[in-house]
Amino acid sequence: MPDSLFGTSGIRGDAEKLFTNQFCFDLGRTFAAFLDKHRQSGAVAVGMDPRGSSPRIKKAFESGLVYAGREVYDQGAAPVPSMCYLLQISEFVTGAAMITGSHIKDYLNGIKFFAFNGEILTDQEREIEAIYGNVKEKMKYKDLTRNVEVENRAPEEYRNLLIGLAQAKYPKWKIVADPGDGAQSDVMPTVLRGLGLDVIEVNSTLQGTFFARDTENEPDFESLKQKVKETGADFGIGWDSDGDRCIFIGKGGVFIPGDYTASIVAREAAGDIIVTPVATSQVVDHIGKKIIRTRVGSPYVIEAMKKHNSKFGFEANGGGVSAEIMYTRDGGTTTIKFLNILAKSGKSFEELIATLPKFYLSKTKVDYKWEQKDEILKKAKEHFKGKCDETDGLKIWLSDTTWMLFRSSLNAPEFRIFAESKDEKESEKLLAEGLEL
Repeated sequence: MPDSLFGTSGIRGDAEKLFTNQFCFDLGRTFAAFLDKHRQSGAVAVGMDPRGSSPRIKKAFESGLVYAGREVYDQGAAPVPSMCYLLQISEFVTGAAMITGSHIKDYLNGIKFFAFNGEILTDQEREIEAIYGNVKEKMKYKDLTRNVEVENRAPEEYRNLLIGLAQAKYPKWKIVADPGDGAQSDVMPTVLRGLGLDVIEVNSTLQGTFFARDTENEPDFESLKQKVKETGADFGIGWDSDGDRCIFIGKGGVFIPGDYTASIVAREAAGDIIVTPVATSQVVDHIGKKIIRTRVGSPYVIEAMKKHNSKFGFEANGGGVSAEIMYTRDGGTTTIKFLNILAKSGKSFEELIATLPKFYLSKTKVDYKWEQKDEILKKAKEHFKGKCDETDGLKIWLSDTTWMLFRSSLNAPEFRIFAESKDEKESEKLLAEGLEL
């Protein structure tokens, strides 16, 4: 694993080998000490995604918070953005955490932290790592969750936020809503139905089979694509396991990448600066705004948004960050903002998407060993010739409209390969060559 505890989005790793009860207990004590250092004296709210290991990890983490003298409000299964939103609106909550592995495999898990009304940033991650180094294994784990207060205020308040964001009366669209039996299961279908849509639900129970799925991986949404085709729905919407990303499916089951729908939201967003990582499609370069590129990961996007006073940023996975709402990736508000634009446009879903130029972005990922990273990047630089961007991994521009990206995930031992071109066959050919390398 990398030297840092933190990857691109929180701490992640094997649910059993890394997230032992002792480790989670120590992280709870660590987060309490971090809040103490910054004079944040209130309660801490904790939520989780519904994967099998989350309840045990949450229990040990909450015990660490209680041991350190914190009042703890357990929110149960809740979307990631709802935890950040609760932090913003509550007078009593000054810190929040989410037990979630997001899209990574179900035997893995993770923890994300929120403070100061938003997702913590990279400097604060370093602080937490330093505190953990000083407190780890100094106190033996004990279950103290009898002192934890159980509530579900976070998803309730988040539902109200989303309903309030709807700016127009929506047409009676027939849609398929697919939360993947994840954290949005009790939120988004209810919200969309409350806004007057004809909602067909699939994979929408917290008690169902957990899907560890990636919104950038089209095969993960085959059941949603099929349901859109079967029902003749106007479109479908899917969310990842913890609810901070969204993707759309057009008529006939056509998968629309998250960077297309997010680019439409970005085009209509306030301000003239948009922040997005190097892995995002170049389609965003055609919305008439200045584009700031960052490393992959919401902390990097948020840091750049604050630095450049950007009102909207997003990642290619369909996770938008709206500065006027909260500084964390949010699949719910990105969904509602897109629906607002679609309703006001008077266009069909396909007509609105067609207002953007078409690029073909092929991507894949392979399991690998962390120590292979530098050798892969060296070989890629030797094999593929072009203008290089090393903001995150290695991005090689082979022409004005064709690029490849080689980068290691910091969340799991996976290596990611991207290829984009105006020509579909060219992007697929380059991806195959990158995968072979």
